[in-house]
Amino acid sequence: MIDAEKILKEEQMYFAKEIICNIPCHIGYVKRFRWRWMATQLNTFVFIAEVNGTMTQLMMRSFARACYDYAIHNNKGWPRGLQSGVGAIAILVGDEITQDGAAYCMADPSAHFSAFEVPVAYLKKYKQPVHFRGTQIWGAIYYPYFSEIIRRICGKLAASQSQESMPPPLPSADQGQQ
Repeated sequence: MIDAEKILKEEQMYFAKEIICNIPCHIGYVKRFRWRWMATQLNTFVFIAEVNGTMTQLMMRSFARACYDYAIHNNKGWPRGLQSGVGAIAILVGDEITQDGAAYCMADPSAHFSAFEVPVAYLKKYKQPVHFRGTQIWGAIYYPYFSEIIRRICGKLAASQSQESMPPPLPSADQGQQ
């Protein structure tokens, strides 16, 4: 079991714990203003949830959309528009993913007015994220930021996983010969 709350607290973005798509989910939130984003404010929500088994396209699509809806509903501060946006990075952790599920995560994310829906599947078995790696024209200034958040969070997921799943120590050669 991953400790998503700990990871989000380390990132200084822990916000809440909710049930989204009938899955317990930890949510991070951070508000950033950057001049290089053409003087805009971005309110980013990061969702981390874990499921057993194989993730499907329907599961990824439903989870990403529900996370996006949560982010829009819970967005505070400036209203969405030309100088303010909302990002919803939905990280679903599972053992494996179907091909159509992976294709969905790697496709251009859904475009919304001043808002971004970014689905990410994290494969525990391979310690690997599956997500869009390009840059959309709509919102291109934000995608390096989203990619950096995904890289950091998934790196921490992998690090925490390797600590959890260490095999027991093998007996030394001396012990085996006695």
